Amino acid sequence: MNNKDVTVEYLLENPQNIKFAFQPIIKLEDNSIYGYEALMRPEPYTPVEFIKAVAEMDKLYLIEEITNYYGVKHFMEAGLEGMLFMNSFPSVCMRIEQTKQVAALGGDTMRNRLVYEMLEYTKLEKYAWEMKKVAFSIEGATPLVAIDDFGTGSNIDKECLDFYRPDLVKIDRKFVSGVDKDFTKQHNVKEIIEELKARDIIILAEGIETQEEYNFFKRMKIDLAQGYFLGEPKIY
Repeated sequence: MNNKDVTVEYLLENPQNIKFAFQPIIKLEDNSIYGYEALMRPEPYTPVEFIKAVAEMDKLYLIEEITNYYGVKHFMEAGLEGMLFMNSFPSVCMRIEQTKQVAALGGDTMRNRLVYEMLEYTKLEKYAWEMKKVAFSIEGATPLVAIDDFGTGSNIDKECLDFYRPDLVKIDRKFVSGVDKDFTKQHNVKEIIEELKARDIIILAEGIETQEEYNFFKRMKIDLAQGYFLGEPKIY
């Protein structure tokens, strides 16, 4: 099929045709692999275009299901080590049947290796979040909960930490880019790190693209790092 003939509807009906790239996440302590983030590649669309179109169809749950099932499937087939990070919408749950399929696919191999990154984390919907936690338990897994793009919620960031009680937080790249040359960013990042360390939360800096940015976060003694400087997303 020619790319121009591939519709969003076609991809939703044939999710096996959606590719996934995996980007490494590194432990800053020793530069070893902590895990990989699964990144959807719904060609010929960009992820943003695809998600927007599916959201307009009121079918975001399908993206949740596709990401979970095929993220786990491709991760296992590639034989990748460590934890698997997958994006998730806090207000969206998979259907129970599909949740069980993911649990059966991953089995004991993946049971304790999943990290769910909460997108749009400032949308605090208590009922939806409680239902999502129930879905986690149906899978029989004990996944880690992460907040993605942290720092973009400004005034309610602390409220979000109280709401989700995350195991891990990814500092948004707007604080990371050029941090070595920007004293305001350094001040903001140090405040974020102090808050997260006080809560005993695993800290990840995302979007690291230079040696200088890497060195800065190494000095800050945070846990994890991700970015093109450390490894580009790769389709296996």
